[in-house]
Amino acid sequence: DFENFTQAKVFINQNINKRTKGKIPGLFEELDRHNKLVLVDYMVFKGKWVYPFNSKFTEMETFHINKYRSVQVPMMFKADKINSTFDENLRCTVIKIPYKGNAYMLIVIPEKEGDYISIEDHLTTELVESWLGNMKTSKVDISFPKFKLEQKYKMKKLLHDLGIKKLFTRSADLSHLTDHEYVAVSQVVQKAVIEVDEEGTVATAASGSEITAFAMPRVIKVDRPFLFMIFEETFKTLLFIGRVVDPT
Repeated sequence: DFENFTQAKVFINQNINKRTKGKIPGLFEELDRHNKLVLVDYMVFKGKWVYPFNSKFTEMETFHINKYRSVQVPMMFKADKINSTFDENLRCTVIKIPYKGNAYMLIVIPEKEGDYISIEDHLTTELVESWLGNMKTSKVDISFPKFKLEQKYKMKKLLHDLGIKKLFTRSADLSHLTDHEYVAVSQVVQKAVIEVDEEGTVATAASGSEITAFAMPRVIKVDRPFLFMIFEETFKTLLFIGRVVDPT
């Protein structure tokens, strides 16, 4: 009953909060009294590292956001066998940390602070596949920050740019969802929450590069902005992608 739109908002948010186990407590900030239908979709990914970080070794260390600013973050540590490669063209180290099951996280660490923007511009499926195909395994000491990201997106313009336009007009056919006539989608909202700690991850929502496999240095410290991707391996599905500039 959207006539009482305040009560409807509370009901929907409480339901989403319960189903995501508190990870998404307030998806909708407001609802319109003219709403007839709200479409809600969510995904929860809870990945446990195959070889967890030991929390006893987590210490506060410096993370360099850029040349002029740094912050103190909880830095996790472990010695492990890591699959990795180095992209000579984009000047970045790529490491792969597996989860239990058929998923893994790719971490892309630019050689210099700020270069993550250039890497994002060149990011393609072919590039990621070339990284994975050129990886070698070696034992390293890895330091990786704990972090939590939370972001909300309004998707209407993006979907419109992709050619999905009829859904937002009165000619949309939503008869399989509601008995109301002339119902259209007014907005699509997506919220993603990613949390990485010692045990694992909880998440709710240029071709032609020269790639070389190389012997990793003994120590890898992820102490500057980086990119990450979470993949499901069986079907090679990208579940999440993000950028960490400030882990605090």
